[in-house]
Amino acid sequence: MKITIIGAGNVGSHLALTLHQAGYSILQVYSRQLSKARSLAEQVGAAPIHQLSVVSPESELCLLAVKDDAIGLVAHSLSDFLPQTSLLAHTSGATPSTVLANAWPRWGIFYPLQTLTMGQPADFTQIPLCIDGATPAVQQALQEIAGKISHQVHLVNDEQRATLHLAAVFINNFTNAMLQASHTLTGEAHLPRDILKPLLQATIQKGTRQEPRKVQTGPAIRRDQQTIERHLGQLSNHPELSTVYKAITSYIQTF
Repeated sequence: MKITIIGAGNVGSHLALTLHQAGYSILQVYSRQLSKARSLAEQVGAAPIHQLSVVSPESELCLLAVKDDAIGLVAHSLSDFLPQTSLLAHTSGATPSTVLANAWPRWGIFYPLQTLTMGQPADFTQIPLCIDGATPAVQQALQEIAGKISHQVHLVNDEQRATLHLAAVFINNFTNAMLQASHTLTGEAHLPRDILKPLLQATIQKGTRQEPRKVQTGPAIRRDQQTIERHLGQLSNHPELSTVYKAITSYIQTF
């Protein structure tokens, strides 16, 4: 299958490299910045392009790895240049399939459930790939491609994918923000950056082996109001962290 990657950012770069390594032919790589398209295209033996009007009609699968608010616009634009027999799939967790279905008969979803950053390796065999498509045949085609690069392929509808994306924001984006909060506080106290690493590792291990609320510890679950007030006092110079502390404390106390 000849694949064109629309978007040379975090997701597009990882998918292009991974699919190329799996033996798929990457026909073209598109980016609005030709230099970005060229950099990625050189790694996968593809042609770099920066105009949608030159997307090859030989593209059997176009993967849209663009910003969520651009997916619909790009899909409509490609309808002028690609045959309707081509398969058009987006890689977003939050965007419903209707954004493609309104513009394309053979639409699909190819959503990698992982945080991806250019230049940082990612083992796609361990990354869940969430698939959907306009017809069972489209679903099967995408499942076969996904199965060549991942051991975890799931058929997921729009509602399920939206829930997964929301849950992913909590487990990834918010967790990373909490890591930054801890980094800020320990840095201000001139403490080693890695001093909390064993605690983080134990937290993840316990929270993934059983229901997290059952292993919750700390002043919030103990209703230790004296310690909570002391912590809030320590955060007097960080009003944004004080707000977060109060909100999460209240949430924990519902367990």
